Amino acid sequence: MEPPRLVDPEQPLLDGYVIRLPFPMARRVEDGSLVFWHTPKGLTFWISAGERDHATDPLEDWKSSRSTAAQDECVERAGALLRYGYRLEEESDDGRQSAFYGFVAEGRAEFSIAAYFDSPETIEDVLETWRSIRAAN
Repeated sequence: MEPPRLVDPEQPLLDGYVIRLPFPMARRVEDGSLVFWHTPKGLTFWISAGERDHATDPLEDWKSSRSTAAQDECVERAGALLRYGYRLEEESDDGRQSAFYGFVAEGRAEFSIAAYFDSPETIEDVLETWRSIRAAN
């Protein structure tokens, strides 16, 4: 079986937004989400994008829908751009790290990202990727 083709790190998202992956990754669409993965490096991103009905601050909605087991929560604001994320330990038998769940909103654009990874130091790549979601110039 031939391995999947890897795409460039700079990838387009919904309505003129982009994401910067930490390195070239395979790409597919599954269940309405954009999925990027790199099996040898043990990293997978699931990204959903949409347009909210209104441009109000979604932070309280995000917080109220998170698991009570969420850890390491963070909120970042830069002008109209809002980011919220947390880690969540999930049951698995494959030795993966606690997952990262992140959200990004600006105006009516909204993105959610779930990252699953094997190595503890990969969290830096995950956070950098989450923080890279932005309007394209």
